[in-house]
Amino acid sequence: MAILTSIAQAYRALMVAVLGFLMAVLFAVMCVQVFFRYGLNASLIWAEEVCRYLLIWVSFLACGIAYQRGEIAAMRILVEALPARLAALCALIADAAVLVLLAVLVVFGWKYAVFSSGQTMPAADFIWTDIFGGEEPTNLSLFWIYVAIPVGAALLGVHVAVHLIGCVRSLASGQRPVFPEGVPEERESTL
Repeated sequence: MAILTSIAQAYRALMVAVLGFLMAVLFAVMCVQVFFRYGLNASLIWAEEVCRYLLIWVSFLACGIAYQRGEIAAMRILVEALPARLAALCALIADAAVLVLLAVLVVFGWKYAVFSSGQTMPAADFIWTDIFGGEEPTNLSLFWIYVAIPVGAALLGVHVAVHLIGCVRSLASGQRPVFPEGVPEERESTL
């Protein structure tokens, strides 16, 4: 169990670092864009596209961490009103349905990413050729943007599967299911 806890902590630390880096880059690009547009009256044609791509990745990667912290909206009125075993069964069914949806997102997200791999990112070509002086366009594929869908869905699926296992244990022991509520000391330190 200690190994799983270590892996979970390392995963969480890595995701927080990656998300923090992506948000910092997103913020920096937007600040530069605002300065160029309103200060110099010369808009950067690539900035909006880069920010859109960064936001897509941040959104899909952050879903798992948000779920783990209990920050995804959930209606638990029915589960809280039911007796312990029925509440665990209801939560188990809900988690199973969510896993099916996430599996569909992984499969069709991957298919869409592969389908869009023939299209290139105009911003990447512009940045490479005009800013860095590259000789030929990069032809960086949109696959790398749309693959965020299956990656994010798979990561969220791991979190939901862990919760589903907890619901099975709750059902077997007759206890109420435990839902992600976040870490109390983290919430207090951010207030």
